[in-house]
Amino acid sequence: MTEPRRRVSKEERRRRLLAAAADLFGTEGYRKTEVEALARRAGVTKPMLYRHFPGGKADIFMAVLDAHINTLLRSLWEAMGSSSDPRKRLQYGLRAYLIFAEENTAGFHLLVHSSPELDPGVGDRLHEVRESIARGLSTAIADVMKGAGLHAEGAPLYAHAMLGGVESVTSWWLAEGKTPERERIVDHLLAFLWRGFDGLPRDPTRFQQGRP
Repeated sequence: MTEPRRRVSKEERRRRLLAAAADLFGTEGYRKTEVEALARRAGVTKPMLYRHFPGGKADIFMAVLDAHINTLLRSLWEAMGSSSDPRKRLQYGLRAYLIFAEENTAGFHLLVHSSPELDPGVGDRLHEVRESIARGLSTAIADVMKGAGLHAEGAPLYAHAMLGGVESVTSWWLAEGKTPERERIVDHLLAFLWRGFDGLPRDPTRFQQGRP
């Protein structure tokens, strides 16, 4: 006798849809991923997909994106909040970012490289995340600058420069097959960034051309 087919719960269908979406978006990108392919990969019908995600592809992409975002932000804030020493906070934050990219490579690429092809609402969400990370970095940088007797007005600018630089290095590192090892990347980034803070002048305008 054939055993009755097991009924899949609503939660299990949603989990399968999100897993299929994370895989397809990570390999094909947002534009090239079709709703039919998402449903087929998850083993559900298109109507069932829309029942779980009424907004279709944009809706399910946002859910996948938010899962990656929550993982990244939680690990960053936990790492940077584990020490009151500014240098340690920066070191731990760099390590947490690289661990996220190493363990969630598809998620890292979605967060960093998807913006130009996204629908406006999804792009806005990514912008919010970048601003949230930059604000956290800016707070840490401001603490460093104040401790050195410097005015912290440049902290937001330095935070965005740092974020863009670390993203670029991480993309290169992943493309190179994660060589050198992660801790060497942390060492080099920390040394580069910290020495940059050490050399900050009290008045950055003195570097303008023609200024003594």
